[in-house]
Amino acid sequence: MKFKQEKGITTASVIVYVIVVSVVITTLTVVTGYFRNFLNQNLKEERDNSEYIQFASYFVQDVQEKGNKVVSAREMEDVDQEKIYYIQFSNGNIYQFAKKNKSIYRNQIEICQGIDLCQFIQTEENGKTKIIINFAVGDFQKTDSDALVFYM
Repeated sequence: MKFKQEKGITTASVIVYVIVVSVVITTLTVVTGYFRNFLNQNLKEERDNSEYIQFASYFVQDVQEKGNKVVSAREMEDVDQEKIYYIQFSNGNIYQFAKKNKSIYRNQIEICQGIDLCQFIQTEENGKTKIIINFAVGDFQKTDSDALVFYM
């Protein structure tokens, strides 16, 4: 006696297919999430670095300009009692940083945004003007002993 074999999908094979598809979708979701986080972190670091480079490129031009000197570098308070750090050069360029709006301005034109700190300190060392800049944007920080230092 011969038995007829049934052709088609059994309940067990459907359950196996569902489990395999669920594992594949879950794996793809986890990998995609890690990839997105990695990309977002890299994009943020790239933006932070570009803000620093943009500030430094403007600032270095003024520091290297022949005959240019620092007129004053200090902090003051605006009408809302918020600190504003600024530095003024003899060529007329003024850099300002207000923590309130997290931007750096050069002559009232915004050159950087999203900045956490940009503090200008002027001192004298061996007859030269020393400019110390405490700068922070995101995870990129140049402060205290690692601060930016320029001599004029």
